[in-house]
Order: sequence, then C-alpha cells, then structure tokens
Amino acid sequence: MKNTLPLLVLGAVGMTASPLTAGELTGSASIDYNSHFISYGFDVWGGGDSPSGTETLNPSVSLNYQINDKWSFNTGFWLDINDNTGTSETQETDTWIGLGYDAGFAAYSATLQSWQYASDTELILDLGVSFDTFLSPSITLHHRLDEGASGGFDGTFLVLGGEHSFDVNECFSVTVPIAVGFALDEFHTTDDGYGFASIGLQGSYALTDSASFNFGVTYYDTDEDVVGNADDSFLTYNAGLSYDF
Repeated sequence: MKNTLPLLVLGAVGMTASPLTAGELTGSASIDYNSHFISYGFDVWGGGDSPSGTETLNPSVSLNYQINDKWSFNTGFWLDINDNTGTSETQETDTWIGLGYDAGFAAYSATLQSWQYASDTELILDLGVSFDTFLSPSITLHHRLDEGASGGFDGTFLVLGGEHSFDVNECFSVTVPIAVGFALDEFHTTDDGYGFASIGLQGSYALTDSASFNFGVTYYDTDEDVVGNADDSFLTYNAGLSYDF
C-alpha cells in the first residue's frame, strides 16, 4: 500500500476533531484516482515522469472503535484496481488491524498489515508516534515481516513526517504534508540510507458535513541505489471522494 497509511492511522488515534467516547464506532470510506502507486518511495507501476497508462483506482474503508478514553482499535482495507497488467482487475488487496494509545501530547500506534498481490502476501508491522503540536510531527517504523512478492527484503524503513493545514474558508482547507524516509537496512534493494523525500499540496472541499472532495499533487525525490526507480524524481497527482460515518 502507499506509504500514507501509518500517518492516517496515527491521525485516527490522536488528532480527531473532537474526543471520542468509550464504545463509539466511527469510520470512513473513500475512492481515489492516483497517477502513481508509491510505496515507501518505490514507484510500483513505473509511471515516473510519464504516468499515462499506469494510473490506479483505490477504494478503501477504515473503522475505528474507541475502547476507552486512551485506547482505540482500528481495522480496514485498501484496493489497487488498474489494467497495468493488461486486464482491469484488483491487483492488490491490503488489510490491517491496529491499536492506538492517546497520551494527550503524543499518540502511539501499532499496526499489523497484510498486503496481498501476485499470488503472495507481504506482511508489515508499523510502529508510530505523532505529536499534537506545530506541524504535527510523526515518526514511523515500517518493518517487513515477510517480503512476499515485493522483490525486496525483510528490512525496515524509518519515515519522519509532518504537515501544516489551514482553512481557506468554511468549506475549503489546504494541507501541506512532508515526509523523509530512510532504509535502516536492506529493503527495496541491498543499499541502505536516504530513500525518499516528498512534499505535497492537498486540498479538501466539504460537500456536506460528512462528504468531501479531495485533490492534490505530491513531488517525490528518491535515491537511485536505495529505492531503485527508473526516474529518481517525479510529480504525482490525485483526486477522490471521502465519506465519514
């Protein structure tokens, strides 16, 4: 799955607009059109500077159950649907379960993920912490328990992230997310060190109290040796609809 999941899970744990009460079940559903499929800097379908023909459609559903005022449980799925192999079909199905702990200033999460593609399963454990302060800084350790059909190794990526959001008006908001990732050992390739950096500009327009139209662009810089993309730098774009319930 694309590398936004840990940050999204952290957001669900500790950065909600209003505190959730014990026993409350919330969720969200979305469908997004993406020019690229980027997984921890790796350009999965090789879109690079010319993504025409490698675009993907990505539906997802996530659920969050508030156990008490500190602990929460989350689960969900994400699909990668495209015709990049010659037939329009679901190329990948990702599922996850996770626990979150809200300590107030900091929110912690542990998420076990199963990425199923190419008749194999890649297993992932994400450990994360985010801070409720300026730029919403976060740290994620993304560890492969089983490389599946990735062609990579059972290594670990460290991702440092942050974002700044502001309201343009009561219906429209803008977010600027940034991330820098480092391979701590063999992951995509046998090299380690700096893997990627990204910066985005994302807009969200509220259609109703629960539904929104989201769109934006993200610029990636990736390391040729650590990540191994055909193009080291490229621009991605996205658009989609989301619904909270």
